[in-house]
Amino acid sequence: MIQRILICIVTILLASTSLKAGGRDNVISLLNNSDLVKGTEEAQAWRIYFDGCIDLTQPPQPLSNTFNMNTVWPEMKGWQGVARWASENEHMEAAILASAGRIIIGLPYGSESVPPSYRDAGIFVEIGEDDRLHVVDYSYIETVELASLWATAESYRLFQSGESSRALKLAMAQLIVLRKFCDRIFLDEKIAFMEMLGDGLANFRDMMYTHREAISPEKYREIAREWIPYLRADSSRLLLPVGDQIIAEALLEELFTTLGEADSAKFREILTDIQVKEEPLTRFGAARFWESMAYSNSGHDASVERLEKIYDEWWRRWRLRAFHQQLGIHSELEKTNPVRYAAVRLIVRDIQGLFYQRDVLWTQINGTAVSAALCGYKNHYGTYPKSLKMLYAQFLHRTSNLDRFNELEKRQDSDWSLFNAPVGHFHYRRIDKKTALDTENSDRLWIDEGSCILYSVASDNEDNRGNSGSTDLILWPPIKVLERNEGIVK
Repeated sequence: MIQRILICIVTILLASTSLKAGGRDNVISLLNNSDLVKGTEEAQAWRIYFDGCIDLTQPPQPLSNTFNMNTVWPEMKGWQGVARWASENEHMEAAILASAGRIIIGLPYGSESVPPSYRDAGIFVEIGEDDRLHVVDYSYIETVELASLWATAESYRLFQSGESSRALKLAMAQLIVLRKFCDRIFLDEKIAFMEMLGDGLANFRDMMYTHREAISPEKYREIAREWIPYLRADSSRLLLPVGDQIIAEALLEELFTTLGEADSAKFREILTDIQVKEEPLTRFGAARFWESMAYSNSGHDASVERLEKIYDEWWRRWRLRAFHQQLGIHSELEKTNPVRYAAVRLIVRDIQGLFYQRDVLWTQINGTAVSAALCGYKNHYGTYPKSLKMLYAQFLHRTSNLDRFNELEKRQDSDWSLFNAPVGHFHYRRIDKKTALDTENSDRLWIDEGSCILYSVASDNEDNRGNSGSTDLILWPPIKVLERNEGIVK
């Protein structure tokens, strides 16, 4: 009996040692087995897309805050050079169109999982940089930013040359590709690409406004009813990131001994490094603090259970309708004891900001569909509609006219069953006289008589009449076009 017990103990210890020794390999294996990464070659887009990116020539100037997909446009300084660069790299058009037709991006995790040419070009996600499992390098994001810059410049160039159909097809394919990148499985990836897709949608509205007369009402109808709704960002299509949870579980394996007790040396080494990475000024005293916290922290099993409870609750919140009462209570992370679960509190990244980013993206997608419908109506009837209801059936799905930030007034929870959607419509009005609009930069713009304004109440859930871009989210007319027309943006 004693011999059997000893054999079992040795087996458990060997298994635990093997798990810890191969921590990074196990993490990469789990990440690459995700349904959003794993797939057949015919389903994945990463090789087509990034093979095209590798062949991109250098742009006229490096990517920066002043030269990117948000700043490029036909009247910019140096546009001729940008247009030449765009035309020289037309191979990217085929790469983007083909990638849009694939199911997932599928770029695998770990620098060893991609070809050497990709590593040389910085197209990889490195897990455990410098042997620190919690450090992840998303080098490839800069390549996607460069490709997005090219797609934006080329779309403008095609519009300028009279190839509006081709320009629209490329611009929409780029939005679809960015939407696929939003399905990546780390928090940093999701937020980066959701913001990038939001910028792409703003550029798309800019193109529709600037070249609205070159696009037929039938094409606008197709954009509003078929193209843009394809980008759906609801909870059944846009999932929570699982990569951060996988790394968090692996870190807990490193922080505890095979007996499930906190390892003070590992607490000092790993948790100090995580804290200093987020808060560089806290290095002094951090090592001693985390070494002492090891003696108060709960054991391995309790910590893993708490970690799973936190993520399980986030999944439940993710699926709740907008403005659900449960969204207003403290999350499991907020309720987690800061002493007993100090390690978990530090390791787990609060994803609450992702909920907000999803609402913004959801609103941007719907707002772009409504904007396309407005253009179609204007081109067909010669004037903008008095009400958005006049767009229904012919140009717009009712489900697109929903402002994720506009809460409906309810007396009690049962009242939700009386409505088709948990949020209200966008605010809209036709402009009868020249109207002032204040921007976030405190610049004053003017909307001409006969135009219209479409806006979301934004995060403060207050209707400010769309008079200021700092309080309401102005979707139509595009703010960038107005700023350029007024000479505010050069």
